[in-house]
Amino acid sequence: MNRTRTIRWLSGVALGAALVAFAPLHPAKADDAARIKALKAKIARLSHEAEIVDDTNKIENLQMAYGYYLDRGYWDEAADLFAKDATAEFGDDGVYVGQDHIRKLIKLYGGGNPGPGLPYGQYYHHMQLQPVVDVAPDGKTAKGRWREFTLLGQFHQYAKWAAGIFENEYIKEDGVWKIKKMHYYQTFVAPYKGGWASLKPVKGDDWASEVAKKFPPDGPPSTKYKPFPDIYVPPFHYKNPVTGK
Repeated sequence: MNRTRTIRWLSGVALGAALVAFAPLHPAKADDAARIKALKAKIARLSHEAEIVDDTNKIENLQMAYGYYLDRGYWDEAADLFAKDATAEFGDDGVYVGQDHIRKLIKLYGGGNPGPGLPYGQYYHHMQLQPVVDVAPDGKTAKGRWREFTLLGQFHQYAKWAAGIFENEYIKEDGVWKIKKMHYYQTFVAPYKGGWASLKPVKGDDWASEVAKKFPPDGPPSTKYKPFPDIYVPPFHYKNPVTGK
C-alpha cells in the first residue's frame, strides 16, 4: 500500500511538471504568471510529500529487517542497523549505549550462540506489526511505534509467547536510515501452555532479565513500570490524527 501511495505521489509530481512545461507562456499576462507560480509551489509540495512517503517505507523496511535478522540468528546484521551511538532499552533491563554493546546484548538475548543462524531446535520469531511512522519535516529524523509479537522455543525444552510495544527513534546518516533509539516496552513473556492468563503480578520494582544481570546496562531504566497483569500504556510519540490531542 505504501508503495502504491508513493507511485501516486510521483505521478502527481510528473503531471505537475508537464503542466508547467506545456503551459502557454505570455509574460505580459499576470494570470499566467500566477498560475505557473502556483503550479511550481504544488510540485514542490508534492515532491516533499513523496520524499516523506519514501522515507516512511524505508524506515518500515529497516524495522522489519531487524525482526527478520533476529528470527534467523543474524545478530551482527541486526546490530548493523543501529547508529554507532545508538541506545537500546528492553523491558526493565536498563539502557545500553553504542552499537558494540547492543550487538552483545542481542546475542545474549538470543541465547549466546555466536551465529549466524540458530542452533538446532531453537525457535526465535519476532513479528514487527502495526507500524506508525512519523518522519520529521526536514527528513533527517523520525519516530516509530510498533507492536512486536514473539514466539520463542527450544525443541523438547520450552515454548513461550511474548509481546510488547516499541517506541523508536531513527536517524538518516549519509542518506541511509538507521535506528537511533530502540525502546521496547515488554507487555509479557508467558509459557505457551497456560499463556498470559497464567501470569502473576511481578513482586518488587526490579524485574530485570537474567541477561541484564550477567551483562549490566550502561544506565538505569528510563521508565519504571510492571508487565502484565499490571497495565501500562507506553506514551505515544504522535498526536491523535483526528482530535490532535
